[in-house]
Amino acid sequence: MYPEFPPLSEITEIVGRLSSGRTSLLFAWLARATANGGVAGLVDTDEAFDPAAAARAGVDLRRLLWVRCAGRRSVALRATDVLVRRPGFALVALDTGDVPPRLSLETAFRLKLAVRRTRAALVLLGRRHVAGSGAALVIETVQDALEWTGPGTRATRLAAMRTRLHLLRPHAARHPRARAWPGAARFSA
Repeated sequence: MYPEFPPLSEITEIVGRLSSGRTSLLFAWLARATANGGVAGLVDTDEAFDPAAAARAGVDLRRLLWVRCAGRRSVALRATDVLVRRPGFALVALDTGDVPPRLSLETAFRLKLAVRRTRAALVLLGRRHVAGSGAALVIETVQDALEWTGPGTRATRLAAMRTRLHLLRPHAARHPRARAWPGAARFSA
């Protein structure tokens, strides 16, 4: 089980190492946003987004705006700022890439005010927490177990991965229009 959707009108961060399940959680949220007829935006700093994997996870790619930034962090931040200021997006996600930028307090709160005005959910995905106190919710993904399969006694193919979610920053300072997060959860990727 995983949180069904990030809180609207707030910034949520998903942090964790590579192969910890953070992208699977983001794909689940993108799938939910696009399945319900909403439009989502994904700002892809390092061009790591895999459309085929997203489609297999249920993301309607026709309802997803994919912004590719070719490793330019400043362009990614500006693109995110533009998207969260435009009404009509149910969810905007910024994949910060391998070297996540540290957001200034000013930038974090400018983004926070923008999502409150448009009622969008902003999700920042990366290795570490970057929004400081601007994030209402911070979830850490941790690889719990790998399950292998294969012919005979040699398991050579990854069959499943279990991930634990840790709540690093609870959704404490709730905006009146924000939805609550149900609490601790687990999901299989």
